[in-house]
Amino acid sequence: MGVTIRSRRGQPEPDPEEELRKTELALRQLERAELYVVSAIDLELEDRERRLALHQLRCEVLAVCNLLRRPRPLR
Repeated sequence: MGVTIRSRRGQPEPDPEEELRKTELALRQLERAELYVVSAIDLELEDRERRLALHQLRCEVLAVCNLLRRPRPLR
């Protein structure tokens, strides 16, 4: 499954309220995802590489949450 990033050229500026709503929704989804990752970590897998992968995944999820919480600069 690949990631598609759409070009913003020629598109109107997004509605700030709609963008805020979407950001809040994404944050709620990521918070739920972090709970699932923590549950997987709590299983205490024997394989060190897999345990580290789960911890790294949790760090990535938290980093994205922090990124989404940061105020956006005005254009």
